[in-house]
Amino acid sequence: MEEKKNDLKEDKKVDKKQDVKKEAKDNEVKKEEPKFKKVDKKEVKKIENKKENKKEGKEEAKKTWIPTVITVVIVLLVAALLTVMIVTSSAPKKSLDALLTNLKAGDFEKAQQYLSGDMSLTTDDLDQETQKLLFDKLNWKINKVTETDENNATIEVEITTKNFQTIVNNYMQKALEAVRGAITGGNSTESFSSQDFENYFIEELKNEQIETTTVTSTVNAVKEGKDWKIVSDDTLVKALLPGLEETVDSLS
Repeated sequence: MEEKKNDLKEDKKVDKKQDVKKEAKDNEVKKEEPKFKKVDKKEVKKIENKKENKKEGKEEAKKTWIPTVITVVIVLLVAALLTVMIVTSSAPKKSLDALLTNLKAGDFEKAQQYLSGDMSLTTDDLDQETQKLLFDKLNWKINKVTETDENNATIEVEITTKNFQTIVNNYMQKALEAVRGAITGGNSTESFSSQDFENYFIEELKNEQIETTTVTSTVNAVKEGKDWKIVSDDTLVKALLPGLEETVDSLS
């Protein structure tokens, strides 16, 4: 009888333990997070707005990119066009630069290659030294080149050189004084040679007191074959020898 009581007690203990375990398992199941969390409508709207903003950003970037590319292409085309114009327009300028550079150096033979017309720079009347003295103060600034058509152009240039009006006046004064002195001294003017008068002229070319003058002229250029040449007309002469023509005319 005693043994039966003990067995009942043991069975009750086992049942209690099983109940405790079952209760613990039930609690654990209750504590597990649900696999599918309920999403708030506000959060959904935020996500949708972010996606929309991202899409709009891409569209905006695309809109900005297209006109930028177009602008770059236009700039490149304009630059290419200007380059062609500059290259085309530089040929008359180079010819004038070459002409004036060789005149300043006293190389009249080479300068002649850049002239078009009847003017002849090569002469036996002036030696190399005198030729160099004529334009040793020559300076210039080309302001504008205008091609009127494919074979003609005008060049606006500022030329600074010796004032030949002063040179000629001083030369004539020296020559007249020499002749006057010869006459009053009882000497014949035949005693003067052409070299004597040339020396008076050279003295004035060397005279550092002779002022310079600047003339702004529009000289003409013409295309002969593939080369541009400067037209040798009165405009060019007046620009290179300022005051000379007027002084000679007044003496005559």
